[in-house]
Amino acid sequence: GHIFDINKSLSRCCVFATMLRRACATLIRQRTRGGGGGRRRRGGRGGRVFSAQSASEEEEEKEEEEEEALDEARERRHSAAESSTSASTITLQLIATDREKAGRLSANKARKEGLIPCAVFKHGEIETTSQVCAVNEREVEKLLRKFTKYGLRTKLIDIVLDDGKRTVKAIPQQIQMHAYKNQVNNITFMRVDPETIVKIPIPVKLIGQEDCPGTKLGAFVSHMRKTIKVKCRSDQIPEAFIVDVSSMNIKDNIKIANLEIPEGVVICENDVETPIAKMAGKLKKS
Repeated sequence: GHIFDINKSLSRCCVFATMLRRACATLIRQRTRGGGGGRRRRGGRGGRVFSAQSASEEEEEKEEEEEEALDEARERRHSAAESSTSASTITLQLIATDREKAGRLSANKARKEGLIPCAVFKHGEIETTSQVCAVNEREVEKLLRKFTKYGLRTKLIDIVLDDGKRTVKAIPQQIQMHAYKNQVNNITFMRVDPETIVKIPIPVKLIGQEDCPGTKLGAFVSHMRKTIKVKCRSDQIPEAFIVDVSSMNIKDNIKIANLEIPEGVVICENDVETPIAKMAGKLKKS
């Protein structure tokens, strides 16, 4: 009987020790998280005030960051618009390899050697009197990645001919792509002088779509004209027309007549009332 009583007392002590250990562990966890349950309850209001203050400060910081981002976007748009009205001053060069004769066989042979068949003719002359040559395919791909197809057509390029003996300035009059591959099939260059008057399509770039009030209402900016044909001197070709659409609202549009035209550049479009960009799409349901 005494042994039974001793075992019973020992089991009760074990149970009590287990409960005490769990309570101590719970108390330690509470203190490590919030400095104790009593302190957390007494300082609950103060904690809420502190969290509200920090939330307001975070909101103010976010507003300041948004304002700074908007200012930077305006500066970028302003600088882009200024650069678009000036002629390109970048000097580009392509070294051409003479081809024996024109024709499909000669062109295919050049393509197998990693070259792009080209023809260079003078402005105002018949294209059949052009000089045939070939340029490095990788060099052309670098230019296309940098300026795109339409952008490259506004650039004056120095073409080195006759094994480096002669250099002429030319504009890519036509860049023909492969039917289903993403590669250039052939290029036709137009040789020009600085005072030569040329007709050329100028790319149109839109900026400010993310700040447009109409897009925030569920609409989107529809880019309707990608290029605008102009007439100017070959040394005054603008790089692009930059159109700022950040103030467009529902049912607004920007026409060709609204463009800022640089001095010496004449629009060659039949209808200047043609819209370049307009707001389209359905509004969000409130």
